[in-house]
Amino acid sequence: MKPIIFLFLIAAIFAVSVFAQNVKPKLPALPADIADWKGENSDKILDNPIIKTRLKKLLGKKNYASFLESFETLTPIEKTNDILFSSGCLLHACTHLESAIAIDLVNNTIHAAIYNEVKKTKYFNERGSKTPKSITNWADRLNSLKNNENSFESQFNPEDVAHDFIILKVLM
Repeated sequence: MKPIIFLFLIAAIFAVSVFAQNVKPKLPALPADIADWKGENSDKILDNPIIKTRLKKLLGKKNYASFLESFETLTPIEKTNDILFSSGCLLHACTHLESAIAIDLVNNTIHAAIYNEVKKTKYFNERGSKTPKSITNWADRLNSLKNNENSFESQFNPEDVAHDFIILKVLM
């Protein structure tokens, strides 16, 4: 009888520990009026103490600094369905260094991304949730711009321009 109770006790402890690992910690609630922030400047999101704390935790110290650095130029907050989205870029370096934030109002999750044209885009999602379309679309647009720019640069050859200029000069 004692071995059965012992096995039952071990099984119960094992079940509780497995369950405890799957429970996601509760995140602090978002500001009550956040759903009404559409059209406001991005700094309303970035300066909010609750969001700021969660964003710092999500990104870590180094990435948080980089994220804010590339939010010098702000865009208005957009709202699509239950997602708030905003992006910003480094002053005089838009399309080269940008950041974006999305807040899922239903799932109470914050998502962020940092785009750097010479590095791979970094994505950060609370609770390991899926990156919202607003952020992936933003990153896709930036990558598309980069690819088009590289395509133009590969077609432009300064030597050809110099050669054409010399021919024109001779003909004149």
